Amino acid sequence: MKKSVVLGLALAVLVAAGGLYASNMAFKLNYTLRAQAPGLSLNGSNTVALPFNQQTNLATSGELLTDIGGTAVVARITKFNPVNNGSIDYDGVAGSTFQLLPGEAYYVQLKSGQANRSYIVVGSHDPSKVVEFKGQSPGISATGQNFYAWPYHSTSNDAGELITELGGTAVIQRVTRFNVVNNGSIDYDGIAGTAFPLLPGEGYFVQLKTGIPTVQFIPSHF
Repeated sequence: MKKSVVLGLALAVLVAAGGLYASNMAFKLNYTLRAQAPGLSLNGSNTVALPFNQQTNLATSGELLTDIGGTAVVARITKFNPVNNGSIDYDGVAGSTFQLLPGEAYYVQLKSGQANRSYIVVGSHDPSKVVEFKGQSPGISATGQNFYAWPYHSTSNDAGELITELGGTAVIQRVTRFNVVNNGSIDYDGIAGTAFPLLPGEGYFVQLKTGIPTVQFIPSHF
């Protein structure tokens, strides 16, 4: 999926089916949420990375669920809990909604029987936002895992470039992509294997190495 800079329109955006058009600050993305289907998605779970500044009135998991299509379409919105590597779920019916935070990615699961869903994501970037990656620490992070909403116009185009931007293999243990086919993971540690591309709309796990307390990070962008 290509990123395009729309010159001369400081905060204007255009969208085409399956693509992203953006200025240096504002975005409108046609993002495909995969439904449950053999060989495509195990149970309709997808990662979602929103722009750092959300569109108007999109501040909570409940508002995100409604924006995607409501409880008839979405089974749940899930937030990663770094304290225990668990999850915090909201299904639109029971429980409390949680706040959507800049730089944090989420899982969105479509209900069984749904078709693929095109979701138009609208927002803008915050070039001064400092993203904090938390290291392993009791009561804060069990393993140094962070669920990162990669900015759509980041200069890091793949997992290897992101590791380098964050400080290299001395700082980062691995970057992980969610595998929708089997709900598994695709890992890259900056040393072995092939770095996978980073795609607009997807969230990625970034794990700090043991002994690295916190990384304060302002993403480089075009």
